Amino acid sequence: MGRTVWIDLENSPHVPFFLPWISWLREIGHEVFLTARDLSQTHDLLRLHNVSFEPVGGHGGGGRFLKAARSSRRALGLALRMRGKGIALALGHGSRAQALAAFMLGIPCLSFIDYEYVSLRPFGFLCRRIFFPDAISADTLTKQGIPLSKVIFYPGFKEQVYLDPARDRRRPVSPPLIIVRPPARRAHYHTPLSELLYRRLVARLAAEAGGARVLFLPRYEDDRDDLLPLTQVHPHFVLPDEAVRGRDILLEASLVVSGGGTMIREAAILGVPAASFFGGPVGGVDRALSSAGRLRLLRTERDVDGLPLPGADVQPGAEVQPGADVQPGADHLRDTQCVPGAAETGSLGARQGSSIEALADTQVVREFLKAEVLRFL
Repeated sequence: MGRTVWIDLENSPHVPFFLPWISWLREIGHEVFLTARDLSQTHDLLRLHNVSFEPVGGHGGGGRFLKAARSSRRALGLALRMRGKGIALALGHGSRAQALAAFMLGIPCLSFIDYEYVSLRPFGFLCRRIFFPDAISADTLTKQGIPLSKVIFYPGFKEQVYLDPARDRRRPVSPPLIIVRPPARRAHYHTPLSELLYRRLVARLAAEAGGARVLFLPRYEDDRDDLLPLTQVHPHFVLPDEAVRGRDILLEASLVVSGGGTMIREAAILGVPAASFFGGPVGGVDRALSSAGRLRLLRTERDVDGLPLPGADVQPGAEVQPGADVQPGADHLRDTQCVPGAAETGSLGARQGSSIEALADTQVVREFLKAEVLRFL
């Protein structure tokens, strides 16, 4: 007899990850109920895929205290909506609000997490089990307050749930497509170094990448406000009018650059040249992708200057003089400086011409995760 599974989506990358789960669970007779936070393009992507959901809550705001308060308020809202629905299992990706709401209702909660340098202790207390990629060290999780008895390590990467490098073949377009995603300015793990490197990157793209099409994928609406004036000055800068299907656009790209996060990992897994200017601590997943020759980690301005640009008019490493017309988000960038110790790992990442290591078998990853989740139903 089928049971009811509640999936909560807190951010746009959770949409492609959970779409297969929705199909898998329904195929074997379970009912799936979806809630979604109004953040980034989460709602737009769900509508793009014709997925029904109940909107609950928005962004948590700036500052840890305000984020915690709004997360608690969202948890209460979720609990009120889920009460009495006969939910057998809560399934999420790093949703603190869902974990708390499920705990209040006595619903077992499973959560996926793939970055270890965030506040993990609440998940260790609230969740029945937490899934981590095996690229993340058990010692680090212990130091972060996660009981290893609650951890399920899985092979490969979460993006392999919905991406298949063996089938998803690249089809680069001409002129070369460069995809850029701004830093996650509203996230609690955002750093000034990410802003500094992003500004340097945009300056280079404006000055040197005239032979390419540079597609910016905003995270937030104010990203669009920052970038729109640049598209009017630089004809090769482009902003999409609506949410795009991530896999399709990535397969057309010759380079993807982002302030960390899921999209850069998707590119790396698909074999698309990828570089991250995330200025926070490098997590185990990014280190593994870097060691495999799939991801270039940009930790200094010199790293940014040395990044090969498809369709470049100027050779990498040339002196860049950022001007006022190529500085996105001036309010975010004022008085930007490096965080001491943030670049302590130095210049990491794949270099041009290095070999690319194979990934764990995609089917093995999927079957392992499905079997583990179904044990709780």
